[in-house]
Amino acid sequence: MTSRLKITFAYRGSRYHGWQRQKNSKLTIQAVMEDVFSKIAGHRVVLTASGRTDSGVHARIQVAHLDFETRPFERYSSDNFQGLIHRINTLLPEDIRILKIEKSDPYFHAQSAVKGKIYLYFVNPNLICSPDLTHYTWNLRLPLNWDAISQSARLFQGTHNFKGFCSSDTSAKTFTRTIDEVRVEEVLWKSFWGTQKLRVLRFQGKGFLKYQVRAMVGTLIKVGEGKISPQQISEVLETQNRKLCGPTAPSKGLWLWDILY
Repeated sequence: MTSRLKITFAYRGSRYHGWQRQKNSKLTIQAVMEDVFSKIAGHRVVLTASGRTDSGVHARIQVAHLDFETRPFERYSSDNFQGLIHRINTLLPEDIRILKIEKSDPYFHAQSAVKGKIYLYFVNPNLICSPDLTHYTWNLRLPLNWDAISQSARLFQGTHNFKGFCSSDTSAKTFTRTIDEVRVEEVLWKSFWGTQKLRVLRFQGKGFLKYQVRAMVGTLIKVGEGKISPQQISEVLETQNRKLCGPTAPSKGLWLWDILY
């Protein structure tokens, strides 16, 4: 007899080659987690996540499901799987953490049940980047026109062909995606080294193409520098000409922030 578990977890993606297990044995989040779950289960366990994250991208919240033979994990259910969470976290590296485990409906699917995803991209415009933000933000140290960036970001909202804003080696069958909301916010980050103002670009949609968010961010930054006009964004959406975009923003500033079911 098998049951299905819903796993909620978080990770720092800095040293990983993305979520998905790879044939060339590169270090990935999926490979590390499946090895630990398989060790506890006593049989091969496959995790199905809400979607992939690219190399170097972080996740505040990621969700996956797994099917398991009832006996190995069932004995942990009486304490809401707290014992299991503790055991798994002691076996995982410190940059991956299980947040919650719960028994799910057998028909729950971590990927196909997704109604929306929220990605945040953190830009650090300060001249000096505090040490705790080095791996989590894009430190630009540039004067940028944030009003122009905010206004241009709205051009991405709606349903478009985003072929011009994705990786050339994507395996996607279609390039049409719907972005429900894009907005730019200012936040304060407080740490041992003081308080810094950060800019956050927030993207919400059901799904995104490989490098899509980072390509949009890189283009918006060029708008803020005055090197790309807002009309150029509209032109790329119409023509899918990648050469008119800005560069792909570094992965370290991108976070999978939330998943909507």
